[in-house]
Amino acid sequence: MLMKNTLENKMNKTLLFALSMMCMSAFGQENKGIADSLAQKVNTRAGATTFTELLVDKPAVQLSQSGTIGAASQIMIRGLGSINLNAAPYIYVDGIPVRYSRALPSFLSIYQPSRFSFINPNDISSVKVAKEGVDLSENGGRGTNGAIYIDTDRGELGGTKIDFSAKFGLLTGTYDVNRMGAEQFKNYLRNYLLENDHTDAEVNQNPVFDPAKSMYNSNTDWIRLITRNGMLSDYHLKLKGGDGDAHYMFSVGYIDKKGTLKGSDQNQVNLRFNLDYKLSPKIEISNNLAYTHASSDYAEQGADYSIHPTFIAATKAPFLNPYLFSTSGAITKQLADVDTLGKSNPLALVDNMYNNNEDNRVDGNISIHWLMGPQTFLHSSFVFNYMSLTEKQYRPKLGIVQDLNRIRQNLKRNSSESMLLWSSWLHRTGKLGANNHYSAKAGLSVEAYEEKSIFVRKINAGSDDYETLAQGTVDSASNLKYKSKLLTFYVRGDVDLFKRMKLSANLNVEGSSNFGNKGRWGIYPGVKAVVDLFERTQSNQFAFRAGWGRTGNNDLRGYYHYNLYYAANYFGYGGAYLGNVANKSIKPEVTDTYDGGLTINLFNKRVTLDAGYYYKATSDLITRRAVSIELGLDQQFENSGKIASQGMELSIDAKLISKKELSWLVYGNISTLKNRVKELDNGNIIRSIGGIYTVAKENEALGSFYGYKVLGVFANSADVNLQKADGTNFKAGDYIIDDVNKDSRINEQDRQIIGSALPKAFGNFGTALGYKRVSFHTLFTYAVGNDIYNSFNQQMHVMKDYSNQSPEVENRWISASNPGKGLSRTAFDDPSMNGAASDLWVEKGSYLRLKNITVSYDVPLPAGMRFFRALNVYLSAENLATFTKYTGFDPEVVSGSDPMLRGIDFGASPLSKSYILGLKVSF
Repeated sequence: MLMKNTLENKMNKTLLFALSMMCMSAFGQENKGIADSLAQKVNTRAGATTFTELLVDKPAVQLSQSGTIGAASQIMIRGLGSINLNAAPYIYVDGIPVRYSRALPSFLSIYQPSRFSFINPNDISSVKVAKEGVDLSENGGRGTNGAIYIDTDRGELGGTKIDFSAKFGLLTGTYDVNRMGAEQFKNYLRNYLLENDHTDAEVNQNPVFDPAKSMYNSNTDWIRLITRNGMLSDYHLKLKGGDGDAHYMFSVGYIDKKGTLKGSDQNQVNLRFNLDYKLSPKIEISNNLAYTHASSDYAEQGADYSIHPTFIAATKAPFLNPYLFSTSGAITKQLADVDTLGKSNPLALVDNMYNNNEDNRVDGNISIHWLMGPQTFLHSSFVFNYMSLTEKQYRPKLGIVQDLNRIRQNLKRNSSESMLLWSSWLHRTGKLGANNHYSAKAGLSVEAYEEKSIFVRKINAGSDDYETLAQGTVDSASNLKYKSKLLTFYVRGDVDLFKRMKLSANLNVEGSSNFGNKGRWGIYPGVKAVVDLFERTQSNQFAFRAGWGRTGNNDLRGYYHYNLYYAANYFGYGGAYLGNVANKSIKPEVTDTYDGGLTINLFNKRVTLDAGYYYKATSDLITRRAVSIELGLDQQFENSGKIASQGMELSIDAKLISKKELSWLVYGNISTLKNRVKELDNGNIIRSIGGIYTVAKENEALGSFYGYKVLGVFANSADVNLQKADGTNFKAGDYIIDDVNKDSRINEQDRQIIGSALPKAFGNFGTALGYKRVSFHTLFTYAVGNDIYNSFNQQMHVMKDYSNQSPEVENRWISASNPGKGLSRTAFDDPSMNGAASDLWVEKGSYLRLKNITVSYDVPLPAGMRFFRALNVYLSAENLATFTKYTGFDPEVVSGSDPMLRGIDFGASPLSKSYILGLKVSF
């Protein structure tokens, strides 16, 4: 601990020194335009190991990063537009569409592994975000949630250039949980037993309270035992070059990351080869080939508190020891088993239980570019990609509470995804008179996609020594297969009139096999007009824009246009029942986006101001309709429902100083969001995880928290005027629940909206300064108006078992003469639902975060080292400070990919503070 504090103090002193250099720092050496400077800033993010970390300063993108190693971040562009389908943007890597969120559920409750380890940030040349309707209509049934375009680096004219980069980082996490110490908890436990009908004699005879029992008189900091300082190592080698006919780029990268929670690790190897060459003066060939191997180890950090290492460590009695004691009272090196209070051993969860994902991915792309005439070319490409994912879980018996009838278990799932895509388009440009220009494009694409998975679980192997499926009894097995085909026709055109007006239009006609013949085809048009007050060649610009575009969401993973039969157990025999009646009319969800705005460039384009408004309405939501129970059918999918999002977007970039040796750039942006469910013909949609409920309800934000409103605590028996759902009375010390329907009985009918995870505004701001060879960059991110359901904090106050709790529970209700300060009574197994989801645990999630500080130096090279082109060293710190009133680990909460289940905090690892030292050598 002393070494940790010393190292952090040294790092903080170094950063303070960097701050003192602000007045003489620069972002880059060259005096480029603002757009170029910002692009350079994005691509030199020091600590980035995934492409999502390059999105933190993009306008209109609300990014919530996970502190769990290997987990996917949450990305939202202009609100949420679906309830049951994918709600994340599609990612296009060198033109290849990739679904951001995977379809298969995780082995653990909320962990969603990233699907984008195949993109090494060092290979990325640009990241662009598409948000306007006219741009997204080009993507047809994949445009509803926005799009992100990633281009990888390519070769260039000249001899071979070699870039080598290496960075090393220290990661620290703050796991501050307000919990009782050993003696305080022992006193609380004594009182807890007495308050739950144990006699003084029974308590006094309990060996836990015997001071002579060494096994019950430790003082263990369980959280310190399962956490650590994490480490980051990142190496990357890139070769690029070419002559007049061929350009090439080859890269290899290795990333190794160890999280701040023991047992959480990630490593990946990336190989990429891009080759562009000319077959003739009119024909060019481009090739992309990439391979990635990635592996992640992780732990449960979600709703399953029975195996949640951090939660178990926070609630396990500190007077216990992680190791067994011998009969003589001496401590041994053998891990202790489940304790007398029914808690697992946290060390067993991080050392012996493991979850592992291992994926291999191959991407290939070959395209031909044929210049048919001076202003006409034909482009055709063929894409293939394949990803295999192997997931394993091993759960031993020693030290871990038994899971139902499963003493031990081994889980394994092999899954794969493959895609074939052929696309061709014809593009022509030309003039309409002396000052007018046009471009036109028409194309066709055909795509075939397939997913497969095989799952098996074996339980109760003979001993903990078996970590394979070779031992144990088969508990369950399944396989899944999903196929889809997509056919797209599209035409696009732009007309530029008099250098002051630009008109754009496109039409996308798409047929998807995910739907029946009555809903298979979608038509997605879009139009846009941009009018400049001055000619675009002038130094100042006032440009007005307005547009509309229609997009869709065709990501329906289920053959609901067919009659579907589902497996069932019938008195021990296998059977099947009709669960879905074919709906030939089901069709993609449809989103109409209306945009308007103004762009102003002043002072020779050194200051850029952009302001806009959007309205985004999604109709034909794919929802479920309940049918009469006598029919024996599940809820049926149909198109019914509407969601709308609207907001303002404002950004400013200003290059305040632009001189040869001194530059100063400031930038910032803000996006507002109002997301509401407009229509739900089939009634409210309620979803839950870990006992926390959310709802889709008309005129309310999608996924609003749905629970009880607590009005106080019944001070004595005479005050009790409400009954529980089973008709029995509440007791003194129970929470007083708001009786919404005034029937004096508290049940599900009394739940109400108690908060929303969606922010009202979000954005970022920063500055980049430089002087000669020294550069400095700092970035802040923020979110305002969102709520977080702090489930972890709730569990630290629920008092339903023998868990360690927050010291605040000492202010609980104990008797009519000692009513406490707002917390309920203790009650084993919580018979009065005092632990039900309520507004007590909803907190404001607004925050301001110092996201990044980077100081870099371009080392001057002696004349004798001319074989080096450049040498850059830098020091970077991420997530250095967060200003928030939220009491949990981190206000950036990621609780899975479901659009209805956002903002629920189960106590996952916080974003680590990262201190990174790196260098880049070019020769």
